[in-house]
Amino acid sequence: MSKDATIRTLRLIGASIILSALGFQAWADLTFGTFTWGQLPGYFTPLANLAGIIALLAAARVGRPEPRWVTVLRVNSATYLVVVGAVYWLLLAPFTTPYFPWANAILHGGAGLILVADWVLIGGRRRLPLGTLWSVLALPALWVSYLLFRAFLDGWVPYPFLDPARGLAAILATMGAIAAVGLAVSGLLRVLAVLRPASFWPARVPARARRD
Repeated sequence: MSKDATIRTLRLIGASIILSALGFQAWADLTFGTFTWGQLPGYFTPLANLAGIIALLAAARVGRPEPRWVTVLRVNSATYLVVVGAVYWLLLAPFTTPYFPWANAILHGGAGLILVADWVLIGGRRRLPLGTLWSVLALPALWVSYLLFRAFLDGWVPYPFLDPARGLAAILATMGAIAAVGLAVSGLLRVLAVLRPASFWPARVPARARRD
């Protein structure tokens, strides 16, 4: 099997693992938990894991060198999943009792490891301009907008740190801190991509460049 075929296979396996965990977790939450289908879009964890799945599938499909949008999607998805894992284990884990611990561990940690490993170890990505760093806030901004609209309709929020009883200032401070962490993680991942050892899945050099 060629190197590119191996990378493609590993990405498809990673996407399948995350998708399986997401399916089992959703089934458990809807069957044994208090969640409804209407509430699922309010949780950022499924959105982040879906973004990770799409990133892996897109990267496996386009090959190398990859389009800029795939590179942005890869680094942003890795960022989301790292932040999801950090927020879960630091703020939310004491309040949860997962029905499938293995699926919970993948969604709140394992998926992040898969996306970060894919980002750091596999070459062929494009260098991203500094201005694209802010794109990491796009999905969280849409998510928060949805939650504000939902809270206006029925007062429901998915996470304790978004509870209106905490006060607007506390909520904004928490969200601002999470956004800052997201920007920092995304920036760090971009630096790691530059510092990645050339011996780890080096980018394929075009024949013309080799002749030059």
